[in-house]
Amino acid sequence: MSDRGSMTAVLAMVGSAACWGLATVMSRDLLNHMQPTTLLVLQLTASVLFLLALARREGVGRLGPGYARASSIGFLEPGLTYSVGLVGLAMTTAASASIIGATEPILIPVVAFLLFRERPSLRLIACLMVATVGVLLVSSGSFETQPADLLGDALIMLATLFAACYVVLSARIASQWPAATLAAGQQSVGLAFALVVFAAVTATGLEQEGFSALTLPLVAYAALSGIVQYALAFWLYLIGLRTLSAGAAGLWLTLIPVFGVAGAYFWLHEVPTAPMLIGAGMIAIALLMGRREK
Repeated sequence: MSDRGSMTAVLAMVGSAACWGLATVMSRDLLNHMQPTTLLVLQLTASVLFLLALARREGVGRLGPGYARASSIGFLEPGLTYSVGLVGLAMTTAASASIIGATEPILIPVVAFLLFRERPSLRLIACLMVATVGVLLVSSGSFETQPADLLGDALIMLATLFAACYVVLSARIASQWPAATLAAGQQSVGLAFALVVFAAVTATGLEQEGFSALTLPLVAYAALSGIVQYALAFWLYLIGLRTLSAGAAGLWLTLIPVFGVAGAYFWLHEVPTAPMLIGAGMIAIALLMGRREK
């Protein structure tokens, strides 16, 4: 991998982590005003429209039958990942969700080994260990807010496993299509799944308000969060996956709780403790150690 390609991949990964970390806080804020599936439909609709505009600029011609298979991975993420994750996020805190989501880099090499017998390098394993200690330190602090919910945390963990599977599968096909084109296909599948879930929970009365009680500013806020959390984050991440392995790309996801903690402080006034800041520093060290990993 050339230095230019390496820098592009790193910048893309940092950008995607920032989008996911900050947008998690935005979604947690929005869940105070609307139901999870309503939010997901609004976010994915905005994201798909944004990605289709980007994909049009990429000028892709005939996509072929392989594109449909690649797009179907969107059933895992954003489909299952965020349908389950947003319900969990509605139950727990933004900080807790960001921290649990940070286990994804640890799960990715495990899933890659189980599915494809891909073995991470010793250096990558060492970096992940340092980053894991950092994540544990971040999670050891307490925020001045309501306690986390056990069921909510369990749902976030399940969603994180779905996300790890998505990364491993997408890494194997990311170089075959432009990033926005691939993301648009995957998120169109995710949106279709979200609409089915929305129809089901509305029909059964599990969610009753739907779109009727929403104001225009709330819809605009949800759309903006969707563009950040889905369109920009996945577009940048798929750019990184074109040159990085799933494990190496996953290492950069340890930045998500750092941005999540920062976002929780500025948006929700959740105050981080000293151990959290030390943990963030350890994550930065791990990233510096592993920046050359492919």
